Amino acid sequence: MKNILICSVGFSFLLYVFRVWYTGSFLFLFIPWNLFLAWLPLLFSSMIKDAKFSMRNVSLFSLWLLFFPNSPYLITDLFHLQERAGVPLYYDLVLLFMAAWNGLLMGLYSLRNIEQLLLKRFSAMKVKPIVLSFFVLCGFGIYLGRYDRYNSWHLVTQPFDLAQGILSKVISPASHPRVWAVTILFAVVLLLIYETLKKMPAHFSEQASLSNKN
Repeated sequence: MKNILICSVGFSFLLYVFRVWYTGSFLFLFIPWNLFLAWLPLLFSSMIKDAKFSMRNVSLFSLWLLFFPNSPYLITDLFHLQERAGVPLYYDLVLLFMAAWNGLLMGLYSLRNIEQLLLKRFSAMKVKPIVLSFFVLCGFGIYLGRYDRYNSWHLVTQPFDLAQGILSKVISPASHPRVWAVTILFAVVLLLIYETLKKMPAHFSEQASLSNKN
């Protein structure tokens, strides 16, 4: 899994570098940066080696939760797709799609690391609602990033503005229907993709076994 993920992310970088070389434009400079931010949750989750309740693990988990929405956030970069002079539309489609796909993979891979750690401490019945809450928080984070233009760094650079923006939406949800529509929509989509990916290895293993028997 790690090797193919590295190849896939590397392919995204190559697509971007080729576009820069071919067009002489750094138009999509946000792609390598967003891919870096999408990799951070995977890094933090991989650094948690056990399920012990320690200051180190709590800090790493907090960092993971803070940066987790950055991974599936790349899906919203598809909004930038439009016909542009100097490069075929299909190329930009592949470029943006691959970046979104890799961001999604890294995020969900990191979530799987966290889920497996939680399962070492809690029962599956307790872990399920926790994982579901991660998706809701992630959907909310995607909204804050795409529409309110906040990012994880604002927790340090603009903490009061960020807190005010969040509280206004939580206190009066009826006044912000788009916030919760986006939040719930992304939470459901991410949950379905995550559960699908978890089932796919077993499916393909079963198919491989049947093929070998035949």
